Amino acid sequence: MKKGERFFVVDLTSVSLFDKESLEKIVKNEIRYKEIPFLYLISSYIRNSVIDVANSKLSYVKKKQMYSWMIYEFQY
Repeated sequence: MKKGERFFVVDLTSVSLFDKESLEKIVKNEIRYKEIPFLYLISSYIRNSVIDVANSKLSYVKKKQMYSWMIYEFQY
């Protein structure tokens, strides 16, 4: 990326339901883990991981809710 360029993460909030701490608790509990569809777990994990990497490498600008989407904006 070049200085000043922006990076956007678009998250479907109805699928990536869990923050990092909640996700950790779920995967450590076998009963809870089996109850929750894998799509929700993996979507949450991917969103959390991408946001963590973006926060470590880029400057956070803002996030905006649009219907069932959350858009995170970062700048290099």
